[in-house]
Amino acid sequence: MKDQAEKLRNMAQSIKSRIESDMLKGLKRTRVLVITSGKGGVGKTNIALNLSIALRELGKGVILLDADMGLANVDIILGLVPKYNLYHVIRREKELKDIIITGPKGIQIVPGGSGIFQMANLSEYELKQVVSELGKLDGESEYMIVDTGAGIAHNVLSFALMADDIIVVTTPEPTSLTDAYGIIKTAASREARGKYHLIVNRVNSESQGILVGQKLKSVCERFLGVEINVLGFVLEDRAVHGAVMKQEALVENAPNSGAAKNIRGIALRLC
Repeated sequence: MKDQAEKLRNMAQSIKSRIESDMLKGLKRTRVLVITSGKGGVGKTNIALNLSIALRELGKGVILLDADMGLANVDIILGLVPKYNLYHVIRREKELKDIIITGPKGIQIVPGGSGIFQMANLSEYELKQVVSELGKLDGESEYMIVDTGAGIAHNVLSFALMADDIIVVTTPEPTSLTDAYGIIKTAASREARGKYHLIVNRVNSESQGILVGQKLKSVCERFLGVEINVLGFVLEDRAVHGAVMKQEALVENAPNSGAAKNIRGIALRLC
């Protein structure tokens, strides 16, 4: 009887898997990449923006969601003035597709809204509403890059838990590394389903970037049992400041700079 029940369960699972496979055939699915950090000021938004453009240069469709609730600034970095943002979606004044604006190289940007107190204090229901709206964009592009806030706030973890890939940005500073470890630990404890990746930003040399990345990778794998893929590093580069001051993306403003080349390399590895 036990063997027969086991066979029936296996048969049911096989049929279920076959049905799901048939349903998904021919459907395009968007790969969701959440870019986050344990600490603010590590260059997370700049990496999210320039990585989006670098993927677009490789011929990929990209939607960039500015999900740093209440402190969103992708549009500010680019000098764009969106008419609507996520706040209008949450208030049910607009649908998500109505607030999307076109950025450099044709990337699609979902503005988050900066300086809006209500966005920084979203309820559980409102967060679920945002995630539900995002689901409507599934298949609209090959990649959706979500630029979250820093730290382990509830809204940050909500996006991390839905991601296919969780990209943690850190710098070589001890405080930044400690906070990066903290967000990986928290996401892992919540059983985030995505793969974990690491980008070490603002390094002084290639050797420093490799060393810092491998060290954090080893610590996470040893103490958390979490496998980390080190995507790469980005050099400290004055060109980054110059691009920000001109309100332009680095990969367009200084395409031959060391930092821009690093980001393009990361985009290639993601693909």
